[in-house]
Amino acid sequence: MSLSAYITGYSNVRKLGGANLIPPTCTLIEQGLPNIVLGPDGNMHVVTPAEGNLSYQGRKQTPPFKATFLTFDFVPVTATLILEQTGPMSIDSDVLLIFPTNILTTYVRVPLTLRVLDVEVNGARLDVGPSCRTEKPLSSPEPDPATHPGDHLVLTGRGSQTVPDPPVGYILTGGGPLTGEVTIPAFKGCGAGGENLDRLLTASISGPGNYIKQMQGSTCSVGAPEPPMDFCTEDLQPRQVPKPER
Repeated sequence: MSLSAYITGYSNVRKLGGANLIPPTCTLIEQGLPNIVLGPDGNMHVVTPAEGNLSYQGRKQTPPFKATFLTFDFVPVTATLILEQTGPMSIDSDVLLIFPTNILTTYVRVPLTLRVLDVEVNGARLDVGPSCRTEKPLSSPEPDPATHPGDHLVLTGRGSQTVPDPPVGYILTGGGPLTGEVTIPAFKGCGAGGENLDRLLTASISGPGNYIKQMQGSTCSVGAPEPPMDFCTEDLQPRQVPKPER
């Protein structure tokens, strides 16, 4: 199925003792066929793969968003940021079949680079140049590093379903909370006119243990011959725009 959904939420910046809002971003998803497999736990699983891309004005990124923090606990700093997708997004949904309650686990993996567009320090513009970004993608603890090597963000959605009741928690088509933890790498390419600001941004922002909570809305079946109007607008946008939660 060809699907689309909005996602939005908060991402902590542990060093600055705050969180910034990532605005609603459209994600385009191609869901594959489910496979029934015998898991290492000896139980039957239904595993459904999918691939996705962030989509903003034809680019694989979030919309630009502003973040304001007190750097070093007293200097107000406002930055305009975007998250750029630098590789494939994989979405793996696993349903553990245990009667009467099925356990749903979804892993979203995507390499994202944090790019800094503009910075103001105490109201004065700080020129970071056109190429200021993290030197490599954000990274999360990976539950299966042999299968999924490299630096990437990992978000996990958890849900359950007691037959015949509808599922609760996260499910790809219905949405819900996706959570994770991320390390922000060092910055490179920051500064203009011979001024190197890499170390300043790295000292202020970079580091591990940054909690993320993103809320995904229900999906619109954009590839269906007659998309359901309960979930899609007339121009095939996802009807549900989720509200961010902390």
